[in-house]
Amino acid sequence: MRLTKYTGTIDLSINFECDQNTLLFIRKYFHINTIGIPNDKIKNLNRDFTIMKVKNSDNQTMNEYRDYLYLLYENLDNKFDQKRSGYDILVIGKPLNYKPILQKLDGRNIGFEFLVSNLKYLNSSEVGKWFSNVKYFYHLCKKYKHQLILSSGAKSIYELISPRIIDSILKKMDISSAEYWSSLRIWLENKNRGITHDPD
Repeated sequence: MRLTKYTGTIDLSINFECDQNTLLFIRKYFHINTIGIPNDKIKNLNRDFTIMKVKNSDNQTMNEYRDYLYLLYENLDNKFDQKRSGYDILVIGKPLNYKPILQKLDGRNIGFEFLVSNLKYLNSSEVGKWFSNVKYFYHLCKKYKHQLILSSGAKSIYELISPRIIDSILKKMDISSAEYWSSLRIWLENKNRGITHDPD
């Protein structure tokens, strides 16, 4: 099979119910190799291409989905200090003083996720600040050994974006797309909590 430029790309925040046919369409049309989807949206998807995202407070439901690789996430807000530990991803929804947070978590290799879907709610000035924040955050992630994640945040198939759009966003921030995709794939390989199977 001939490989495309976007083989191995990832969208870790697809937030709508997705059956097997939809998954195949997403992989072929949008060139997204691996998708992250909340545990309550998974409908018997191919586990080779699916990462299950589980809210940290809901991790007791894991036994229902033993065959999926999974990541624990929390939404990062001003009550950060009250969050429980054990998460893989912190989702950023609004500007914060990032540096102390990344310093506090130094070396834990947390994924910090920005949703591109949030851009549609911003005015032109706020969009500029978003780009500036993400660029600054990228450099903090490298300094404190964390991972920047850009995801669609799509709540329907019409909100999905291709890796080409992510590449355009990265280019505007002077971030190498090749470096970004490579580091994200490596981070995911290292962070994925494993599949557990019943013995034969």
